[in-house]
Amino acid sequence: MSAAAHKTVAAEAPLHPARSDAIHEPFSFLVPGLKHDQGAHFAADVMDIAQGIGLCLELVNSSTLDRTLSADTGPQHTVRPILGECDTERLLRFATTSARMLAIAAETRIALLNDRASMPSPATMPEVRA
Repeated sequence: MSAAAHKTVAAEAPLHPARSDAIHEPFSFLVPGLKHDQGAHFAADVMDIAQGIGLCLELVNSSTLDRTLSADTGPQHTVRPILGECDTERLLRFATTSARMLAIAAETRIALLNDRASMPSPATMPEVRA
C-alpha cells in the first residue's frame, strides 16, 4: 500500500469503531455514563498511574532486598533478584518521573478548578446599565 493510500485509509477509519474484531478491547474503570466526565477520567488515570508506580516500587524493593540478603548471608544462600542493579535504578527513575508527572497534572487541574471557582457567576455579577 502506498503512503498516500495508507493516509487515506487511516483518515477514513473511525477512532473508536462501534465493534472490533480484535481480541483486545479498550478497558475503562468507568461506567459508560461517565464517558465525558473529565474529573472521572482524571481519577481513573490517577488510580492507574498510582498502581503502576506501586508495582514499580515493589519490584525495586524486592530486588534490593534480595541483593542485601544475599550479601549478608554469603554465597551459600544467594538469591537472584528479579531485576539487575541497572534495571532496578531505571525502574526507580521511571516511578519517580511518573509521580512527578502525576503531580504536575494534578497541579494544572487544581489551577483550572481554582480559576473557574474564582470567576463571578452570572447571578452575582452587577447589572450593567446603558
